[in-house]
Amino acid sequence: MSAPAARLSRPSLTRYLPPVALLALGFGLEALAIPFSTGVPVAAAVLFGLGAVAGHVAEAWLVRRPVLFEALERFQVGHTVRTGLRGVLLLGLVAPWSASDRGLFVAVAVALAVIWVARLLQVALQADSEARRLLPVSWRNFEVPGVRRRPALAPALLRRAGHGNSAAGTVVAAGVVAHLAGGPGGLVVVAAVLAAVLAATLLALVVADALRARADTSAEEAVDLLAAALRELAPEVLFYYSRPEAIGYIANVWTPTLEAVGRNTVVLVREPHNAPLVETDRIPVVQVTRATDIERVVPESVRIALYPSNVAKNNHLLRLPGIVDVFVGHGDSDKGGSATVLTRIFDEAWVSGPAARDRYRVADVGVRDEQVREIGRPQLAEIQRVAAPLAQDNRGGSGTASWDYTVLYAPTREGFFAEWEYSSVLTQGAGILRTLMGMPGVRVLFKPHPGTGTDDPAFGEEVERLKAMVEQAGAPHEVVTGAEGLYSAFNRADLLVSDISSVITDFLASGKPYVVTSSSAEDPEQFRHTFPSAAGAYVLTGDGTDVAQCVEDARTVDTFAEQRARTAAYLLGDYQTDLVARFDRAVDEAVEAVRAQAAQRIA
Repeated sequence: MSAPAARLSRPSLTRYLPPVALLALGFGLEALAIPFSTGVPVAAAVLFGLGAVAGHVAEAWLVRRPVLFEALERFQVGHTVRTGLRGVLLLGLVAPWSASDRGLFVAVAVALAVIWVARLLQVALQADSEARRLLPVSWRNFEVPGVRRRPALAPALLRRAGHGNSAAGTVVAAGVVAHLAGGPGGLVVVAAVLAAVLAATLLALVVADALRARADTSAEEAVDLLAAALRELAPEVLFYYSRPEAIGYIANVWTPTLEAVGRNTVVLVREPHNAPLVETDRIPVVQVTRATDIERVVPESVRIALYPSNVAKNNHLLRLPGIVDVFVGHGDSDKGGSATVLTRIFDEAWVSGPAARDRYRVADVGVRDEQVREIGRPQLAEIQRVAAPLAQDNRGGSGTASWDYTVLYAPTREGFFAEWEYSSVLTQGAGILRTLMGMPGVRVLFKPHPGTGTDDPAFGEEVERLKAMVEQAGAPHEVVTGAEGLYSAFNRADLLVSDISSVITDFLASGKPYVVTSSSAEDPEQFRHTFPSAAGAYVLTGDGTDVAQCVEDARTVDTFAEQRARTAAYLLGDYQTDLVARFDRAVDEAVEAVRAQAAQRIA
């Protein structure tokens, strides 16, 4: 069953029946009018006119029902077919005139022929223009000289050119109906001429736009010009980003660091839907769709490529010689995906601290110890460190509410596989929020993972319910939107509640207490052993309502303060030095190390 068919089979089918029924009624009335055109022309005029009105109302209705509109297209009864059927019915209505009023019959037939010849040419020319304008590459934040790209002429009108042809057919039908109702035959001729002029005008616009598109730089020329511009730019660092879904946060974990380092860097994105999601106005962003264009546009100046994600399209760049390939990931955590066999294809894997190195060693996935380089987390410079959480004055107010303590609940998204399921959204989310918001003096910040619901809609739906719960509770509680970064939310919080993810690893840099959720039956101590990032945390089991005990201890005793400091050192390494400078040095060190290893192999 096709996707539209599956969607139409749901209980919401009833909302799609009325426009389809009205559409069928319109065609039925128009067909019913044909036998009356000779004996009772007024009846034919009424029936055909009512059918035309019903049909056009249904068409307007369909425009507001995109799922149904798409389904009809897939079932081969799209707008063009429906318009053609109306033309055939109109021709059937005037067929008797071929004997009695041959001139009027010819006028109608010629007008319909002009409309449909124009329509066929429009479709062909518009398809060609769209193909020419659809470049396999794009760029921003730098200039590519010599590329000539102009927008379409009257794009809104061109997108609805098919509706213009439909309108031309309606003009002819109106003239025919008026004549059948007793009007002069001249109305038919005038309507036919107007319809032909309308169709010809639309065709002229499409032709002009097609000539405009043909005069622009071709796709192959654009790729070559982009390659030349990149050679001139001569970047030494290439940040390679590819994701099948439209998400930008994975890349945006690194863009501030890349900007701060100041190296000559370019971001290469593979999908058009992800290119605008990369947040930077300083680093050149290049989007290359076709794999065969990668080797054409990547200049020889590139010394090192950084990969934040393990995806199949990485191979399109990995196969190019002379580049040091480094997996940097987009977070350091104990999730199963943090130490996979896929990482061994890279020259190096850059990690935060000793914990990640041990993670690869324990996983035994073929990543050699010399491939792993500890560079810290340069992003952590944004996080404000609190040396003595118990000494902090946590009171605050907003004019409408006040609080003594702020808790950030930042659950992770659903897992890609069942064994990688760490999210507390479904199992503990409601209990955590309800309990926290019921504690006197506690303000709750709720920031769910932006990718929640991507693979399992149930998680996305639950997040919406949790958001509604927080919004209904009102001030001082709030849902932290995408406009505010995670680290900014860290700085406002006194305690974090989260799941096994890079969120807790990064929060360790703040020095503040944290709670890690567990949906397993493991004893808390065993859980801390299984997941080293939770070693300095309160472990929250059950339905999440015990979170109040964790908060009270953190506010008064802070039982895990010493263990938390040790955990931070283990996961983050030396995270209080200049991490951006450390990242910068790692670029040179990695290039030198890999090239030295290659020289030894050759020798």
